[in-house]
Amino acid sequence: MSLLRSHVPPELVVFDVDGTLHDTFRWWAPIIRAGLQRFATMHGLTIAMPDDRTAEAVVGMKDAGVWAPFLPEAHKHRWQELRSVVLPMEIDEVSRGVDYLFAGVRPLLRHLRAIGVKVALASNCRRTYMGAMQDGQGLRALTDWQFCLDSEGVSTKTDMLALARRAAGDAQRVVMVGDREPDLEAARALGWPFVWRRNDRCHLGDAELVWGGDPDELLAGLGLPTMSGR
Repeated sequence: MSLLRSHVPPELVVFDVDGTLHDTFRWWAPIIRAGLQRFATMHGLTIAMPDDRTAEAVVGMKDAGVWAPFLPEAHKHRWQELRSVVLPMEIDEVSRGVDYLFAGVRPLLRHLRAIGVKVALASNCRRTYMGAMQDGQGLRALTDWQFCLDSEGVSTKTDMLALARRAAGDAQRVVMVGDREPDLEAARALGWPFVWRRNDRCHLGDAELVWGGDPDELLAGLGLPTMSGR
């Protein structure tokens, strides 16, 4: 908690996207199963279809960590081919006018910016998917900066956090909010406090703060004015 105390109230909050702000789990499992079936048919392969929990386990991972687990051992190197089949299906889904952000996320992001806190996104996705998040889900208008693996100067999520801090004028009080191990690792690499968006896909018990999803819970934990005024 001493690390968190030295960074609150924050000047900059960096959020992961999938599983943290965006409820990917409302649509991901049926999309990856449909994409896998299409890929299997295209290439004459037999591929076991993942159940929901297995499908959701890859959310928040990076590149091969997302796609290769679904392929037979002899075909795991073809993960980019699988991605090319499934990605257009993902983009169509998140761009068709359905609000897939978690309840309270939109007013939370608006509130943060209204009280002068800079807000950035850091996601282990690529440019096309980030574009769908920016425009299909409206996150471009709700945040100051959006970084992904295709952003200039980025190889890792740690790079994204460093760029966000620089964009915010080398902010001194900074916080990372995320749901998975890569988010925690990036925060630790830079000595930032980490807020874990609680979920049942992993347990990050050494986070400085655990957030269950209620906007005022996060705001209060970061020493910021709440939306309710309480």
